Amino acid sequence: MNTDKVASAVERGNPFSHVAKAGWGRGLGTLVRITRLNLRHPWQVSVCLLATLVAAGLQLWIPRLLGQAVDEARGVVTAGAAGEAALWTTAMVLLVVAILRGLFTLVQNYYSESVGHAAAYELRLAAYEKVQRLSYSFHDSVHSGDLIMLGILDIDGVRMFFATGLVRLVLLTVLIGVGAYLLLSTDLVLGCSASRSCPGSLTALPQRS
Repeated sequence: MNTDKVASAVERGNPFSHVAKAGWGRGLGTLVRITRLNLRHPWQVSVCLLATLVAAGLQLWIPRLLGQAVDEARGVVTAGAAGEAALWTTAMVLLVVAILRGLFTLVQNYYSESVGHAAAYELRLAAYEKVQRLSYSFHDSVHSGDLIMLGILDIDGVRMFFATGLVRLVLLTVLIGVGAYLLLSTDLVLGCSASRSCPGSLTALPQRS
């Protein structure tokens, strides 16, 4: 047995040999290809991203409504029946917004899974077709467990990329970006304290009347 065969056998015996070959930036091309595979379903992607933006907007609107409800609850004693009616109106609007946010989140989850399953289905068919066309020498040198892992685990990871990667990236970008803007536009010191991004804001906070 020559040196190359020994090294190949040792590499196959090490389950973490593929980790040593990975490096910074080597997975970007793979992510781009997976993204292009998901974008082959444009209308599902469009509906999913639109539902994500609407759900994020409704979620950011809920704290505003809660603050308005608190202010109106404090004014019920002085305003009387008018203040109570305004409080009930705000409560109903808050309920409707919460229901709509749940519905749009449902649409987001449904279409994100739809895109992921469609992409995984196409990739699984392409992988099976490729494996069937390979030579006998390939099947003689490759473990069956590696092919099973490729056909199940790796493709399932590709399926989850759109829902847990791209969609979550858009959702968190909107929530964190717009949420930070709303905090800072309402009160600069309180916004910096909440976001922990402004050194010295905690020391300046007790000095405010």
